[in-house]
Amino acid sequence: MTYDGGVELWWAEEDADYIRNRPTRYRDALDLEPEWTREMMVDEHLVELSPYPASRVRASGFIGHSPTAGRVLVVIAYRDLDGELHGMNAWPASGRDLVTYRRAVPDDEAT
Repeated sequence: MTYDGGVELWWAEEDADYIRNRPTRYRDALDLEPEWTREMMVDEHLVELSPYPASRVRASGFIGHSPTAGRVLVVIAYRDLDGELHGMNAWPASGRDLVTYRRAVPDDEAT
């Protein structure tokens, strides 16, 4: 699903710390800031995969561009009973996720 508006995204402190400290788990990984993920959620070409194919808990995946991060990001998130979206994990898009996003962006707007 591609959105033409933004989606509000909330991060619990422990989940925000998890994405901020990716290099402690993955060599040469990029630390991500929750604000970058909120920024990508207003990308006019935001793609939602629901559920995200690799999610064991059937969470949704969102793929969008963050201008501050200077790259396309993937966010895994779930909706609570009130419909609010909560971030669980995030990483720079690559492979299939990056191809999926690029298909949603017109050629003259590619990042």
